Amino acid sequence: MKAKVSKFIFYSILVIVSVLFLLPIFYSLLTSFKHETEVFSKTLTFFPKAPTWANYQYIFQRGAAYLKYFSNSIIITGAGVVITTVLSAAAGYAFAKLPFKGREFILVSILFVITFPFAVLLIPIYIMSFELNLLNTKIGLILPNVAALLPFTIFIMRSVFKSIPSDLEDAAEIDGCSVFMTWLKVMLPLARNGIVTVIIYSFYIIWGEYIFAVTLATREASMPLSVALTLLRGESWNYGVLGAAITLAVVPPIAIFLIFQKHLISGIVGGAVKG
Repeated sequence: MKAKVSKFIFYSILVIVSVLFLLPIFYSLLTSFKHETEVFSKTLTFFPKAPTWANYQYIFQRGAAYLKYFSNSIIITGAGVVITTVLSAAAGYAFAKLPFKGREFILVSILFVITFPFAVLLIPIYIMSFELNLLNTKIGLILPNVAALLPFTIFIMRSVFKSIPSDLEDAAEIDGCSVFMTWLKVMLPLARNGIVTVIIYSFYIIWGEYIFAVTLATREASMPLSVALTLLRGESWNYGVLGAAITLAVVPPIAIFLIFQKHLISGIVGGAVKG
């Protein structure tokens, strides 16, 4: 009886938390189909009384600009995810499997970086970007995001590689594989669930990142979507248009999760079993 009550309480909490997280998304979706007069009416409505596509039409009338912001975000996020994944997989393997001088000191340094607030580094990063002529460029947004993500993702990949038996490396070495080929052909396929976790985590962080973007991309042509959403304000906020823009902006993260959810869930389950 106690087990059933505990399970009921557990699932009830999960449902409540899920509703709290999903409610803003659904409200933005429904708001995107409302007329501006209904949005600002004194009577609060959750579902639109007279659904309209006008807000989406407004966005796509500015199609060239919106697609530019969207493409900026795709390029910055895609490049950032690829660089972060490759570097964290290589560094994670080195810290987990390759003994070298100063390894523990470097790990402690990386752990220190994780605890350090990156907002404090915003001014130095801005100055460096200015000196290197990287302001209002895609690479100028990619590099700070990668630097911010690498400490945590390296630790993720290090934990993944440490869980893989060393016997597989020994067998690969006997077969004549170099360190690089062992990493590429043997270890990476076994670490795919960890790699997927890094991909999803990096995508979510870079796609929605605002602080670096608003500081380092001041020209409209170089802005990612997270910053460009504020340009929809005009003279006053049109929450219907903003809801439509937000709805379109959350499509790629949801798509990424749906594509990789099988590997992500396998990784979580595998980690739980090993734990």
